[in-house]
Amino acid sequence: FCCPDYLDVMGQRIRQNWDSHAETASEVVVVFTIQRDGTLSSVKVEKSSGSSPLDIRAQRSIVTTRQLPALPAAFPNPTLTVHLTFQYNP
Repeated sequence: FCCPDYLDVMGQRIRQNWDSHAETASEVVVVFTIQRDGTLSSVKVEKSSGSSPLDIRAQRSIVTTRQLPALPAAFPNPTLTVHLTFQYNP
């Protein structure tokens, strides 16, 4: 990816809307799309943690974020698909 700083901003914004604490260690992978204007869409669980509440919490952190800065001009495609891993810790 051309622009690692953009990914850092994305991670920080989403983490602000996510609670990583859980009763047991767990992991969920969520896939979503960033539109050229920074809008987040197509949010879905790609790999479940096995716990619906934790899966929903991870999805909600992206839905709540809703908007990121526009994709960098150096990124040539109209959208960016992201597979983001959420790790829960006791």
